[in-house]
Amino acid sequence: MNILLVEDSDLDAMILERTLKRLDLPATVVRARDGIEALDILAGTAPGISIESPFLILLDINMPRMNGHDFLSALRANPDTADQIVFMFTTSDNHADIAEAYKHNVSGYFIKPQGAAELKTLLTSLFRFWEICQPPVPSPA
Repeated sequence: MNILLVEDSDLDAMILERTLKRLDLPATVVRARDGIEALDILAGTAPGISIESPFLILLDINMPRMNGHDFLSALRANPDTADQIVFMFTTSDNHADIAEAYKHNVSGYFIKPQGAAELKTLLTSLFRFWEICQPPVPSPA
């Protein structure tokens, strides 16, 4: 499973990556610190950073420069990236944030777990989903 993690918190990113390793899940994580960097990675213009397809995006909302909602708007507006699989992975349980995310066709909205056991359950479930999911197939050039 390839993951584009769009997350500004070094601590949250480290915890997620360590939990994936502890679970021994075959996952490769590429991290963007905000929506602008994530769009650059997807466009292939981020120096030295790329992500192998297929992949899913784990997206935080509250980030500097470009937040998660603005990133989703830009992602969905671009025909080359409009069909990407995105899961919100955020601390916000605000109903307006949840509604806004689903307006932009996220595949799921996860509130960041407070404990290691909850995070392990979430990541294991996400991995199982990815194993049985058929990701979007790139159209022929």
